[in-house]
Amino acid sequence: MQSFTPAGREPLTAVSGEQRTCHPDWVSDALKHPAVERLLKSPAIRRTLDLLASDLPGADATSVLLDAMAQRSANLGAADVLAQYRRDRFVAPAAVDPIRVARLQLHALEFLTPDFVPVETSPLAPLGTHSVVAGVHQNNVVSTVRMTEVAADPTNQLALEAAVRRRQQLSDNVRSGELVRLCSVDRVVRAQLFADARSFAHFSLLGLLVGGRDRGSGRFEAGALAEILAGLTGFVTEATGLRSQIALSDFDGGFHAVLDEVSERLGTGRVRCSIDHDRELGRGYYTNVCFKLSVEADGELLEVGDGGSVDWATALCQDKKERLLIGGLSLERLALI
Repeated sequence: MQSFTPAGREPLTAVSGEQRTCHPDWVSDALKHPAVERLLKSPAIRRTLDLLASDLPGADATSVLLDAMAQRSANLGAADVLAQYRRDRFVAPAAVDPIRVARLQLHALEFLTPDFVPVETSPLAPLGTHSVVAGVHQNNVVSTVRMTEVAADPTNQLALEAAVRRRQQLSDNVRSGELVRLCSVDRVVRAQLFADARSFAHFSLLGLLVGGRDRGSGRFEAGALAEILAGLTGFVTEATGLRSQIALSDFDGGFHAVLDEVSERLGTGRVRCSIDHDRELGRGYYTNVCFKLSVEADGELLEVGDGGSVDWATALCQDKKERLLIGGLSLERLALI
């Protein structure tokens, strides 16, 4: 199953195929692609890697890498470019109706506004956005030679924007309880391979988040989770007419009352809620409450979204009381129904 964070916050698999729990503690470990392990047997290549990875200042490393790419591209012909276009899954067109996807993108943003503030995020994020902030292995995102990386999840960049806004609020009032509610639709790229026929190298994701301050007794989590799920399921109902199923989980063990409250608030004829006590996928990525969102289509239950509470705001705002809850939806999957 493809990971979504907004669409399914499953931990991303490392390049070797080993399943790891997403957490910053293991992001910088020694896991390397077998080809890299082979090449590093050469002292010259090892020294080159050391230079590019840490010995050279960032700007100098970028200059060297840019020149290397310029020299490589100078040796290519039109036939080479076309050959890569035909074989490379990262650059191939998506097997989805672009008009259908574009309509869903606009519909989603219009439906969520003004409850959530829409943000037009960049297709590039600062280097480390997904690994340092979200704990996803760097091998699972597409890094660039300009010390950036291609967006792999809208909520990661929305978290950066939320941190900027929350830090301003906290500078005005150190105990500010004001909430930041943001949303974005991004075309994202992920490097890992998936066997699922509905999974792709690049696809369109709707991301939402609510950021704010801990209010005790799970009150922030209950409110933020209910807001995000109401937004997602409301959009699904209006855009497709399909029934939504929400599976709620508590990795912390102390938020059962929150799940019961959210389930009671959201459960309607078009939304069915259940408690999943057995979920393990995403543990260590989500800190406590989390969810999976599915739709009923042609007798099949299709997973289209995912989300939960993450600890990114604590690090980004340098404040242990800061909280963040994220969610998202695969517009690609809705478009294929």
